[in-house]
Amino acid sequence: MRLFGLVAVLGWVGCSAAPAAEDGGVDAGPYVPTESRKLGLNDVTFLLPLDSVDAGTPMPGPEAMVSFELFDRLTTTPGDVLTDLNRLRVVALRFDVCDRAQPGPCPPGADGSLRLVLQPLQRDARAEDVALHAFFPVPPAELPQVVDELRGLARLQDLPLSAPLQVNAAWRAQPEYRAKLAALVGRYAKAPRLVRLTLFGQLTMNAALIWVFRGVEKQGAGFVRVDIPDVDESDQQALLFGAASFTATPVADAPRGFARVLSESAFRAATPADQRLALESLTAADNPTLHTAQTVQCVTCHVATTLLTQRAADAGVALSSLATRYTAPFDLTPLGKDSLRPFTLRALGWLGDEPLVAQRTVHETANVVEEVEARFPPAP
Repeated sequence: MRLFGLVAVLGWVGCSAAPAAEDGGVDAGPYVPTESRKLGLNDVTFLLPLDSVDAGTPMPGPEAMVSFELFDRLTTTPGDVLTDLNRLRVVALRFDVCDRAQPGPCPPGADGSLRLVLQPLQRDARAEDVALHAFFPVPPAELPQVVDELRGLARLQDLPLSAPLQVNAAWRAQPEYRAKLAALVGRYAKAPRLVRLTLFGQLTMNAALIWVFRGVEKQGAGFVRVDIPDVDESDQQALLFGAASFTATPVADAPRGFARVLSESAFRAATPADQRLALESLTAADNPTLHTAQTVQCVTCHVATTLLTQRAADAGVALSSLATRYTAPFDLTPLGKDSLRPFTLRALGWLGDEPLVAQRTVHETANVVEEVEARFPPAP
């Protein structure tokens, strides 16, 4: 799904850092790695613990990262997802070595990508079922140092490389870690540098559970609406229909079989061959070596974690037998309570005070780690 294609980047301020450039970045030039720590899943994707909206934070304020004009274009003007810019807080981040348009390794010379997930918080430190994703470029000449900074932060966090994605405990427990992470985010996350802003949120004035996807991205001097792949529209909605079915508007049968897997009754009535094809559509959408967030429609990735296990059990199909299933040498367990997933399509963030990470997010993170380790090896 082009809208939510997910990234985060961390910063390290110390004697090894290159001098700052005028635009807030780092002066280009050869950079020799100083950190020998390898990276795990929690070192490129970060889910931060929640604080009350009134609590202080070293992260940049929302108005410094997102303009009111762009925020209004996605929320106030359509009028279906009502929230406040000033209540947005950074709840998650992800780093990638490029803004992946197609599957495969990032092309040489591409900008890196920093994605911030911003959710509106309440005074009781609960998050609304709304998220804006803000994307900022990282100049390619600065990527080696940024990766070295990630390694320094990984050393401070000191989680086993085998650890699954989890809530970042170092953010609250280690002031040094918190300060360095916020400093790097502040280096890149500035409103004039924003290149894409997307919205995924539950409709406000509706008793049914309906979520909407939309976004804008920079083209030339201005921002235009993002077209959702396969449906050629700039808005898509998903409705929870019954206990284990969704309807999407508009929707495409892409990957092939996806339209059937949305409906529990249609899936159960299908032939075994068509059931397997439908299951393969979900694992293909979740596989970053087959699809990026810019090659599948939004709803595909957001319902896959909810539907896959149940549909596979209905069909009597072992998930390990699906040809399009992604594998990597990490713990790929998605974070969150399965009982909550039908009531939100959150991919990386919080529902109230419950953390949720989708399978697609975990797979993307593993794919990023493997490419980072290959392209930017640690110091000896």
